[in-house]
Amino acid sequence: MTMTKYGGIFQNKFKRPKIRPARNRVDRLLDGTTLYLVLCSIGYALWQYPGLPATIPTKFNGAGQVVSTGPAATIFLMPAVGLLICTILRAVQHWPWFSNTIVEITEENAEAQYRLINRLLGWCGVLIGGLFLFIEISIVQGAITGKSPSAAGIVAFATLPWLPLLGWYFRASFKAA
Repeated sequence: MTMTKYGGIFQNKFKRPKIRPARNRVDRLLDGTTLYLVLCSIGYALWQYPGLPATIPTKFNGAGQVVSTGPAATIFLMPAVGLLICTILRAVQHWPWFSNTIVEITEENAEAQYRLINRLLGWCGVLIGGLFLFIEISIVQGAITGKSPSAAGIVAFATLPWLPLLGWYFRASFKAA
């Protein structure tokens, strides 16, 4: 039994095995869900934009109070940034050997580790797409109703789903090492 080397984050990414694991139904489902959420975000912005006031809230403090405002066109910022981040995440899935990992990547564990990285990034896309849509809806509702979103709701929505996801990834990554 060999001891797994930890610290893949410090490993030279150019010397890692260059293997692209086959994508399966779950991977395609995660991609489709991410795309759906980003398209919903774009569609929601296009649908709500004509009815927005000239100035909308753009930033809230921890108490949910408006800290800054901006022109109504800033509503397109959330879908644009969400699309950019999700596109980058999908591109990184094409070259998983450039990802930071918690275990050293070897010829023996590369395919399993890259499959885990791709699954993690797929879930990240879903969570980010959902988060940006949630924030966009909160901003629009704040602009229309004048009521700010619940800061606790935004914080919970932005942080809680990551804990089980990262727990799963760490456990699976160490197990596959």
